[in-house]
Amino acid sequence: MSAIQIILTAAGAGVALFNYTVFLIMSRKNALPWALAALICLTVPLLLCAFLGGVATRYFPVLYEALKWIYIALGLLYSTTFFAFSAYLLYPVKQTEDADVFVVFGCRTFGYTPSFALRKRLDRAYELLCGNPDSKAVLSGGRGDDETVSEAESMAAYLMSKGIPEDRLIKEDRSASTVENIEFSAALIKDAGLAGKKISAVSSDFHIKRIKKLINERGLEAGVAYAKTDDFLRLVQNLTREYMVWIRTVRT
Repeated sequence: MSAIQIILTAAGAGVALFNYTVFLIMSRKNALPWALAALICLTVPLLLCAFLGGVATRYFPVLYEALKWIYIALGLLYSTTFFAFSAYLLYPVKQTEDADVFVVFGCRTFGYTPSFALRKRLDRAYELLCGNPDSKAVLSGGRGDDETVSEAESMAAYLMSKGIPEDRLIKEDRSASTVENIEFSAALIKDAGLAGKKISAVSSDFHIKRIKKLINERGLEAGVAYAKTDDFLRLVQNLTREYMVWIRTVRT
């Protein structure tokens, strides 16, 4: 392989390896077994080219050349779609900061200690609740297998510790996915007699586009507000996870 071919293939395989490793570490219960197969398909040809390229060129020159460029094209496609998708996720959207109900989307919590992403969402929700003193918040998040309390319970404790009265908080503690966050929260809003009120969904910057998509697909009316992820490494990790989740969404 030429130097440029080695660089291109290494770049594609490197992005794939990074994406899958980060997703596997972060995703908890919903890892994608098929993504490992995709990763193998990207990395094995690189190794074969590196160690058996001379043999393949000698005995199967046409097949080797065709497969080599197909592999390079797939690696570049994988890499460019990831970076383009990340830019799309982070492109600013109009925020709805004046609402009657703020639906705060849960995220991993360590007992009553919210994770970095969840704390950012809660701090943003706190700002919005303070700016709209008559508003309420639906705190949406169930208890994962690796959590000791529900995300909703942890979120309520955090906001109350900052001075938000309990009667302004509605806990939705059954959901286990973004889809369930939306559907279960919508049902609670209706049960609480808040249907028809102005609603805004609150989450992280990397998560809000998927929320908007799911809300629109269900014919619901809601704005969005988001918390900025100001830690670069955490932002990259979460963009990686969102990329893999959106791939799964397209497949299903």
